[in-house]
Amino acid sequence: MNAVITEIPALAHDAGVPPAPPEAHQQADDVRLIPLKRIVASPFNMRRKQPIGIEALADNIWHTGGLLQNLVVHPMKVGAKRAQTYGVAAGERRRRALALLAERGNIPDDYPVRCLVVSVEDAVLMSAAENEMREPPHPADQFEAFRVMVDAGRSVSEIAEIYGTSEQTVRRRLKLARVSPKLIELFRNDEIRIDVMQALAVSDSHDEQERAWFDAPDYDRGAATIRRKLVAREHDFQSNRIALFVGIDAYEAAGGNVRRDLFSDQGTAWYSDHALMERVAADMLETVAATVRGEGWAWVKVIPVFDYATRATLQRLPATAAPPTDEQRQEMDAISARMDAIQAEQEDEEIDEATFERLGDEYAALEHRHVQIEESLQVYTPLQMATAGAVVSIDSHGAPTIERGWIKRDDTEHAQDGDLAADDGADNDDHGADDAASPLARNPAGSPAAAAPAAKGPHSAALTLRLNARRTASISLAIARQPHVALAALVHRFLVSEYAPGSGASAIDIQWRDNTSSVGRHAPELADDLPYRIATEQRGAWAGIIPNDTDALLAWCIEQPDERLLTILAQYVAASLDGLAPDEAPHCINALVPALGLNLADDWKPTRASYFDHVTKARIADVVTAAVSPAEGMRILKLKKDAAAAEAERLVSNTGWLPEHLAAAETRPRELWRKRRAEDDDADDSDATDATDAPDADPANADDRESDVGVVQATPDDANEQDETHHTERNPLADAEAEGMPALD
Repeated sequence: MNAVITEIPALAHDAGVPPAPPEAHQQADDVRLIPLKRIVASPFNMRRKQPIGIEALADNIWHTGGLLQNLVVHPMKVGAKRAQTYGVAAGERRRRALALLAERGNIPDDYPVRCLVVSVEDAVLMSAAENEMREPPHPADQFEAFRVMVDAGRSVSEIAEIYGTSEQTVRRRLKLARVSPKLIELFRNDEIRIDVMQALAVSDSHDEQERAWFDAPDYDRGAATIRRKLVAREHDFQSNRIALFVGIDAYEAAGGNVRRDLFSDQGTAWYSDHALMERVAADMLETVAATVRGEGWAWVKVIPVFDYATRATLQRLPATAAPPTDEQRQEMDAISARMDAIQAEQEDEEIDEATFERLGDEYAALEHRHVQIEESLQVYTPLQMATAGAVVSIDSHGAPTIERGWIKRDDTEHAQDGDLAADDGADNDDHGADDAASPLARNPAGSPAAAAPAAKGPHSAALTLRLNARRTASISLAIARQPHVALAALVHRFLVSEYAPGSGASAIDIQWRDNTSSVGRHAPELADDLPYRIATEQRGAWAGIIPNDTDALLAWCIEQPDERLLTILAQYVAASLDGLAPDEAPHCINALVPALGLNLADDWKPTRASYFDHVTKARIADVVTAAVSPAEGMRILKLKKDAAAAEAERLVSNTGWLPEHLAAAETRPRELWRKRRAEDDDADDSDATDATDAPDADPANADDRESDVGVVQATPDDANEQDETHHTERNPLADAEAEGMPALD
């Protein structure tokens, strides 16, 4: 028989704390102290699910000095000469927590536990009463309890340890405890949701919190709306490249105030003093610029936001590609290997949407780094560096970037250094200048500027680049066959440079940069595409024909007939096409599609390799629904990913279906703003020549003029001829010889 224990010892570290007395209704019953090693699990406990949170409960018992509530037990059947054991009808989690403390060595295995002993017949009743009739505390009560403990001198780390939770969770509860008492009472009465309370906690002002709630109509009291109202006059660190670059710590060190959202897993925070943020950014960039100045450039400018209106005041010299170092080569190889691995992982039929998107983001980041390394290999001659300069700025990801090889244009309107001033406005960070310099900044490839991202499309970043690479390849191949359109596009590029600089309204790089390697990298299957490969090799074949020095080359070019010059021009214009946008937004390259009479579906088909292996099963079903029928789309959803991709290729590959942004082929025309400015100046000048004398007023010239935007359009007869040419079965080798190109060996 067990010895009777008349006093419960406190836990070792808290020996002066007396145990909690039994509840009133227990005092008349059989309440006794039983050694822990004699208490076991009971078959009559109504809870069958494995209990959770045992470690946290053990920590809580240890830090609060022992059990605050007794266990309810019943005698277990025992064999002869075996000690009596007791099953836990109510309090199994507490028993397990005590057992864990004993396992850790915090308490002995015979630690006395206060228990209410009931009969076996009452065990199930007691278990049901314990679990069913207990009401959990309201979250507001926990907020208040945490606040009281802090006011009593407890630290956040102590409270976290006592309750077996993270310090971040404790800070969040304390933040909610500082919300207006009026609003906490509404929350306690279930009149405000927890997500709205978290939004209200963004502000520490009770007045602001109460105005945000009580002044808003019922339909406008959502968490996002309230949060937006409370930070309306502040700037988000995550949406501004300058703030991303500076960071919270540097901004605070400079004396700036930061408002944090403790309930955001992305570290959302806001700041109010953008002028201070810009000064800190400029100081940090100056440190980078000091290093660049040591390279020997004629000038180095710090321009935090190097927008395209500012770029229009400069011109970039061509660089020579240097071979990568061993370290760079290893990093590029590692990046390429990881990108291949990501593509393989995304093709897994069991992949979930979140993982697919995460891998897509990682792929985009690796792609960005690969491009950075390639750009760093561009080198300039000492003669170029003697007149050119470098710009130190911040890219859209908030990283410092250095662009070398810029010279100022001869145009005196833009020759002053003042035109190189950075964009002042926090809200116009990535939208380009808001003055007359350029009505809407665009990126070099012609997509919208970085701070106004297009809505998320159905494709990953890697697949979007792949699709846009195939679009570029198709248009490049077509334009190389049509010198007239190549010439028109080139003239269009010149006119755009003159009358709408910075608009990004042309996809042709006037300095001539060979973009075929980038296109091939994003669409590796082009290496096996015979027409595209022949066109690429054909351009390279001129190396065996042209002279060996630049003066002789000019003489050679002058001697060539126009037909041959146009052929060469078309090939090089084609190679310079840049349609590799990372998004699915309207793009200026699409303006060339109707001019070329091109149908992208003739060059690209949705197969497993080109499309279906790179999207989710839900997307496959959407495509089949759109291209074939809803019934087939529903059937696809019932298949495994691998089978769904194969079946989708069978059903869709010959339907002419294209991804939405390729099928729409949308463009965004830009105004020739310098032409408008000149016309406005002429209208205001009292000595201006009468409009009827202007060349443009001559009706005879009307048909020769190009429209304000877009490329020169072919006539209906030309278009018919182009369509007929495009759809006729072609022999690429015969075409090359017929068009006067050098023959391949």
